[in-house]
Amino acid sequence: MSTAVEDTFVGVRFGDETNLTLCRTGGTIFACDERVVVDLDRGPAMGVVERSPMPVFKPCQKKSARRILRQATSKDTSAYERQRKNEFLAKRYCRDRAKALNLEMKVSRVHFSLDARYASIYFTASGRVDFRRLVRELAHRFSARVKMVQVGARDEAALLGGIGVCGRTLCCSTWLKDFRPISIQMAKRQNLSLNPSKISGQCGRLLCCLAYEDDHYKQAKSARGRKQRNARPEAAS
Repeated sequence: MSTAVEDTFVGVRFGDETNLTLCRTGGTIFACDERVVVDLDRGPAMGVVERSPMPVFKPCQKKSARRILRQATSKDTSAYERQRKNEFLAKRYCRDRAKALNLEMKVSRVHFSLDARYASIYFTASGRVDFRRLVRELAHRFSARVKMVQVGARDEAALLGGIGVCGRTLCCSTWLKDFRPISIQMAKRQNLSLNPSKISGQCGRLLCCLAYEDDHYKQAKSARGRKQRNARPEAAS
């Protein structure tokens, strides 16, 4: 397993995303703060190189690295400005049309590809939503292929980002990718207030950080129990 820093990999940030995306350069050297166009699943996207070179620790990381298509040109910069404008307009349009069509859904985020050919609409809903007419109207209005993506409350918080009760950027929007089941028992073990406003995140669910030290509290409680059981015979004698 290689742990060396390789010149052919850099870390790229897209928009206001907090995580860097590992990208392969094909041998070209890119400097930090340089704008590049990257081939993503949802279409080409423009980002900024923030780490060059970037360390690669596992073969799977190399395999999943995204390909840099080119250094961004003035044409790409203009396309990026149109992309941001389209995302703002499409989000507002989608919300208005969903309301007019009586669709029980909340539009969280809209993403366009740099070439404006693809659009992803992220939304939350309590149940199934028949959004076929909405998709047709969006596709006609913005001349793009539209994909609707239903997400949960925690995924929505990760998409939107924000500041947690701890004063730091939300874990789910920075590094936390796998959501572990959280229970009220975790808060009880840590002697925390059971007031929902104190132990709930922006998503309205129990704080993910309740699980970070839960194993430690379990072990400490178990150790106290063993100590108390071992001390009883001595007290009786």
